[in-house]
Amino acid sequence: MPDYLANLTQYGRNRLILFVATSLLLLGIGIALGGNALLTITLLGIAAMTPIGLAAIGEIINQRGGLVNIGIEGIIVIAGLTSIWSAEALGDPYLALIVGMLTGAALSFIFGVIATYGRGSQIIAGLGMNLIGLGVVAFGLVQIWGTPGFHMLGDDSLRPHRMFTPWGPVSWLYFLTFLFAGLAWFMLAWTRFGMHVQASGNNPFVTDANGIDVYKVRIKACVMGGALSGLAGGFLAVDYLGGVTKDVSQGRGFMALACIVFSALDIPLALGIAFVFGLTEAIALWVQNAAWAKDFVVAGGNSFLLMIPYLSVILALALFPGFERLSRMIGENYWRGQ
Repeated sequence: MPDYLANLTQYGRNRLILFVATSLLLLGIGIALGGNALLTITLLGIAAMTPIGLAAIGEIINQRGGLVNIGIEGIIVIAGLTSIWSAEALGDPYLALIVGMLTGAALSFIFGVIATYGRGSQIIAGLGMNLIGLGVVAFGLVQIWGTPGFHMLGDDSLRPHRMFTPWGPVSWLYFLTFLFAGLAWFMLAWTRFGMHVQASGNNPFVTDANGIDVYKVRIKACVMGGALSGLAGGFLAVDYLGGVTKDVSQGRGFMALACIVFSALDIPLALGIAFVFGLTEAIALWVQNAAWAKDFVVAGGNSFLLMIPYLSVILALALFPGFERLSRMIGENYWRGQ
């Protein structure tokens, strides 16, 4: 191994590997399919990245404070349900997205209280949220619309406005994802509250001794992260799919967790790996609709193509772990006075 690579930390190597892999992937698509196909797939990749990136940014804020919420999947599906219901009840897709954010914030507040004041197991609470989410959505679909399994918006006016380009529609939420990433990075790096969040994750005992309420800081960070996960669910249901299913997230919450592990709580790197995961989904969708792949898809290749994004997640976690920059007491409950 060259000296400059040997001297890099695992975190630094992950950044370099991500940059090279993304560049080669885009170059390969451009050479194989042409410029127009490259732009179309890139746009689809950004669309697929948006819910993963939003959830990852939110959970990074939460984990910087020391809490680990693996219940992102449950938050996304419940927020998707409330967003679709709100879009039809209120007749406004933007209010529906706000309802999705409020749903995620409320669920995360409950999780935060359990993990701090309740001294509950964060892993068990997160698993419970995932299971509750699956049950709530399946029950809600039947009770609200009488349609088991899924419900689609009947009116496109209930979906957020999109800009149409020769390569596909562009949602303003794509840009909002990058804006939230920048704001979250700035908050954690340059604001007093961000410093309190990171201190609460690294050494809550010293933080509390300096007069900072670790419980409140952690809950606030958890609520902020949950709001972004709720927005991810709202985007999936109201914008990306135009409907909600009992498994609307399709593992994107776990993909967001994989982005966090790979990036070691670095927001730009997490967004980059989210884009790579989004690209793999975009490539799978492109091949499914390509004329030259029709025989392969009909013969059962469709199932293999759907598997590609999840294989990319497993490979990323197996080959490129990144734990060096995680908060020191991440996932460990802090009990004041002990």
